[in-house]
Amino acid sequence: MQENKNKRIIDTIVSLVSTLAFTFYCFSLVLLHFNQTRYPETGLYESDLFAHISMALDGWGYSIMAIVFRLLSNLPTFGFYFSIAAILAAFEAFTIALTFIFLRQNDIEKKVALIASFVSGFVMPMCVKAIQPYRYIGYQSPSIWHNSTYIVMKFFALLCVILYLAISAKYKDEMKASKVIAFALLLALTTAVKTNFTLIFAPAALVFLIIDMILKVPFKRIFLCALTVIPSIAVILFQNIVLFGESSGNGIVIDPLYSVYLRAEKPYFTMVLSAAFPVAVLLFNFIPVIKDTLSDLKERNGKLKHRAFLFSWCMWFVGVSELLLLREVGNRALDDNFAWGYDFCLFLLFVVSIIYFVNNVKTLFEMIKENKKGEKGNTATIVISSMYLSVTLLMLIYHTFCGVYFFVRLSQGVSYFMYF
Repeated sequence: MQENKNKRIIDTIVSLVSTLAFTFYCFSLVLLHFNQTRYPETGLYESDLFAHISMALDGWGYSIMAIVFRLLSNLPTFGFYFSIAAILAAFEAFTIALTFIFLRQNDIEKKVALIASFVSGFVMPMCVKAIQPYRYIGYQSPSIWHNSTYIVMKFFALLCVILYLAISAKYKDEMKASKVIAFALLLALTTAVKTNFTLIFAPAALVFLIIDMILKVPFKRIFLCALTVIPSIAVILFQNIVLFGESSGNGIVIDPLYSVYLRAEKPYFTMVLSAAFPVAVLLFNFIPVIKDTLSDLKERNGKLKHRAFLFSWCMWFVGVSELLLLREVGNRALDDNFAWGYDFCLFLLFVVSIIYFVNNVKTLFEMIKENKKGEKGNTATIVISSMYLSVTLLMLIYHTFCGVYFFVRLSQGVSYFMYF
């Protein structure tokens, strides 16, 4: 009885603190983005936002956000800037809420999911001054507060991934047309916001469609899922005309390592530091994931136990390949635009890796309980797991600290070109 009472008290405290923190964060986001819209007047809060607004009002822009900005420009000046700030803050808040839902769908306990969803909204590269003098520039970051199209894309992209996983988990046995149509439209909308997600998602999805053929998913359903990219292709073709038309001077070329060397002094180190926590989780879970996956392929029952984990890493591989091999030419050559899709891949990797990290912690506690009952065979495994979890937890804490520190400095008016 006392134990249940204590649990209720803890749950109430966690919920209250989370609500207050979430409210304060939303308020801070509105204030930050409002100040970013005023950058030319104040010289503070440098970001891409004012440039996006200016391009939209000048009649140029490939993203649907340009249309939104033009519509909002009919409001009085304060209302125009405030509404943009409120919309961006809402998408960032919705992304955290959606992350919480995703974590809960993967059986993460409520209190842990609340904390983890906040953490996933702040994680940034593990900054090391000796490697790179900037805290953001030269790294790749899951958390970005200075680019309006990435902020909106991040929410819709996560929604796409969740819906894709829901469809693919069941489509050997059933497939609802309404979900497939909704996914096609959602993917097209995400593409209309920012193309980068689809350029990474589509190749990864194709790989998994082939895998699902091996798993005996009916070809008709696989083919119908493949058709969902058609609306997005139409959007991409339109964006291609806007961005890379004959008169624009812009284009895409193969130029290995150009993008990663653009602003990083030691790019191989910065790439590792940007994904340190997910890489550590991958290394620890690699063998059991491979064993389970080989078993799933052998049984051919249409299921993949680790589909979300494998799909996230497949997207990462596509994203890092594009980042390493491709670059833009023309007036966008210095924008490093192939990093945006990869940044989302990192965000997704952090979320999925947190799920596996939490499950690793649960497994460790179970082994400790068994060890206390006299089953001494787990001692070595307990020691190794404890060392891994301790190091990985420290990584996640530092990833989060770097993000929180960066956000606080941004909120004080410092540019995202932020030195140590």
